[in-house]
Amino acid sequence: MFQEAFDRNAPALFRYLRRLTGSRQQAEDLTQETFLKLHVQLTDGTTPDNVRAWLFRVATNLARDRQKSQIRSLVRELAHAPAALPVDFRTHVEQRQQVSRALARLTPRMRQVLLLHAEGFRYREIAEIAGIEVGYVGVLLQRARAEFRKIYEEIDGQTRGFPTQRRLR
Repeated sequence: MFQEAFDRNAPALFRYLRRLTGSRQQAEDLTQETFLKLHVQLTDGTTPDNVRAWLFRVATNLARDRQKSQIRSLVRELAHAPAALPVDFRTHVEQRQQVSRALARLTPRMRQVLLLHAEGFRYREIAEIAGIEVGYVGVLLQRARAEFRKIYEEIDGQTRGFPTQRRLR
């Protein structure tokens, strides 16, 4: 059961966490921690009804907890943090960075719903993972898309550079 759940869900969960956190290392750590929690759950004899939704919900909660902890640490260390240097990248890398920046400017809930939808989750599953009403998913998704488009166009400076949903991956 565990191996099957890992094989089916690990790549998508990692992609989701990578976009949610903006860090490959954090995504790897959170993916591992999420599957460790599943292993403990299964060892205790409890199997979630919808394993995929359960994994994404646990991962989301772990990411939120880690973000809160990092914010607290960052506030304490802010005076000693070095400034980031601008880096010149090729066009496709720049576009990925623009997408990441646009995603980062969305509210956490909008970003979560948009990323879950991009991963192929149905509205019912998104509602379960995000802890919102099913009827609100469509409204939030529509608002998230509109806000993402507005922010992306502001960052990119041109409408024709807007990526399709497939290119978000």
